Amino acid sequence: MSESLAQCDCCDYFTIPKGNDYEICPVCFWEQDAFGVSEPDEASCANHGLTLHDGRKNFLMFGACAAKFKANVAAVPARENYRYAARAICSR
Repeated sequence: MSESLAQCDCCDYFTIPKGNDYEICPVCFWEQDAFGVSEPDEASCANHGLTLHDGRKNFLMFGACAAKFKANVAAVPARENYRYAARAICSR
């Protein structure tokens, strides 16, 4: 991909066009919001009240930030089109 991409706060794949706010990640369907990783326990209006901690937990369980969005995300093989780098956020 020629476009410079930022890392999704939820799934850690680089899928978000840099400089764009409130983009939805094609890998996990998380909508980047103003909280980012700095406020992982704050409910995100952009993400239907989910916290980042909840979205990350759901991604591990369902492959999407919420089970209801499973049909909206890229299939596992398509994730190979994006760079991935695990990062830790504060745990509860």
